[in-house]
Amino acid sequence: MSDLSTNARLRRVHVAALGCKVSRVDAVATAAPFVRAASVAGADVLLVHGCAVTDRAGRDGRRLIRRLRRANGTATIVVSGCLAEKDAETLAQMRDVDLVVPLAARGALPALLDALDAGLLPGKLARASDAGAAALFGMPVGDGTTGLFVDADRTRAFLKIQDGCRRRCAFCIVPSLRGAERSAASADVADAIRRLGGEGVPEVVLTGVHLAAFGAGSGGSLLSLLDDLERDPPACRVRLSSLEPMEAGEELVLRVAASRVVVPHLHLPLQSGSAGVLRRMRRGIVPARYRALALGAVRANPRLHLATDLIAGFPAETDAEHAETLAFVEALPFASLHVFPFSPRSGTAGASLHAAAPVPARTVAARARALRRLGEAKARAFAVRAAGTTADCVVLRGGRGLTDHYLEVPLRLPSGDSVPGRRVSVRLVASGAEGGLEAHPC
Repeated sequence: MSDLSTNARLRRVHVAALGCKVSRVDAVATAAPFVRAASVAGADVLLVHGCAVTDRAGRDGRRLIRRLRRANGTATIVVSGCLAEKDAETLAQMRDVDLVVPLAARGALPALLDALDAGLLPGKLARASDAGAAALFGMPVGDGTTGLFVDADRTRAFLKIQDGCRRRCAFCIVPSLRGAERSAASADVADAIRRLGGEGVPEVVLTGVHLAAFGAGSGGSLLSLLDDLERDPPACRVRLSSLEPMEAGEELVLRVAASRVVVPHLHLPLQSGSAGVLRRMRRGIVPARYRALALGAVRANPRLHLATDLIAGFPAETDAEHAETLAFVEALPFASLHVFPFSPRSGTAGASLHAAAPVPARTVAARARALRRLGEAKARAFAVRAAGTTADCVVLRGGRGLTDHYLEVPLRLPSGDSVPGRRVSVRLVASGAEGGLEAHPC
């Protein structure tokens, strides 16, 4: 493979990633063997790592492809990600696309580009069998690889440690695109976290399509991974991305709340506070169990930032069910809400429900606005509670910082302490309007 690595180093790649954190981590790993282009115009390869979570996301990906082609008429345009899984044939028919690479073949991109240049591929649509199959997880092993996972300012590193999902939520296409659940080896993950921390990276974010299922089928678990980190703490702090609440369970949630390694931040997607809507969504969530889980976490650590996702206007949602969601969310100590108006994804049960019982677009928009207003009030209340307390803060670019409990705040630090990537202890002080905060050195 050394000749392929040499060729890869000669190609300048610009990455355009759409969608979730997992998609963006996959995009970085796919482009890792190549030189990063300074601009779209200066690239030899334009890698579009697209999202397919909704039909609109697919349209956004295709618009991006056309825009990139207008900006660079000679580069090779490669499409990967969930978009390549869902719409491979359609993408291959686009004249602006040169190569469509499914997720299983993305690790073979250097070889696939060589084969494309040599005219050895039978068409635009690559298969995993056309070259070596992709490495599923890009754990940094060997010298000189850890930097591939770190953002430009060395403020955070993202490690994808799990892929695939066995759930079948009615609104989600991802399980059919990502396949069965798979996990990286726990020992590799723990080693990667410790190595990144040892190299000065202040925060490592663990991501996955269904992160709570990490280790399933291999005898491991996310809980056992965290136990390993607690026994031998890394030099960095660790943040968990979204966790399915029922799979996470009380023990894991309480472990995060009490951890000296994992930051006090839990993202537990809910989607609706109505039992009827949750059943139609096939979420497997019982509101009373979710409430107990959320309240238990915040009681265990009042500093904990509790976040959730909500979908407004799921098919057949009534005014009463929307009111149930508002009341349920109002009663819980959320610090932030991520609100999405329902958008049907063809090929899902939710799309069929939408065809039979759509909620009018104006109603969906109004319900989303109501949930966002509630989210803004929740965020202000959390910031008010944080005023006068101390926090562990990572310095970001532009005089801002990210606290351990996921507040981005202006920093009032001496210039020597304001270098991005530094980890500092700060005191949070009320500033300006209600809920405004700024960070001062302790």
